[in-house]
Amino acid sequence: MLTDEQKLWGIWGQSNGLYSAWAASRNINYYLMLVLYTLDGQKSMTQKKICICTGLTKQTVNSVIRSLKEEGYVELIPGCEDRREKQVKLTEKGIGYSRRLVAPLRELESRALTIMGSDRVKQMVDNIALFNTIFGNEMEKENALDKNWKQD
Repeated sequence: MLTDEQKLWGIWGQSNGLYSAWAASRNINYYLMLVLYTLDGQKSMTQKKICICTGLTKQTVNSVIRSLKEEGYVELIPGCEDRREKQVKLTEKGIGYSRRLVAPLRELESRALTIMGSDRVKQMVDNIALFNTIFGNEMEKENALDKNWKQD
């Protein structure tokens, strides 16, 4: 019989696998999809914030951003407070590209969430948020959580 921890890891892995399979079925790099999904609808974000939102490493995000910049899909804007920290912003070309890739995924997610029903979705969101808060607090107690990791 599986423990709760094993079930959690299994479900988390299955979710990641489903998103990876969706990206592969559209010949999209999984990491590219995650970064575009995160940037879609945002004015701009730092690479650090993209790392936090996606769980990707700084090196992976930097590589994806560099590729997107070369294609003319993003621009890097110096930050207001720290000019060394660049804001990543989709260009007009990038907005169109992102929407073509992300809109079908958001539609698929929307259909799944509608089928689940708003009560179950709220419970799922509340439970994941609670787990993340408790887990993050426990990590902080062990000094295992980077102080910069916390989301705004």
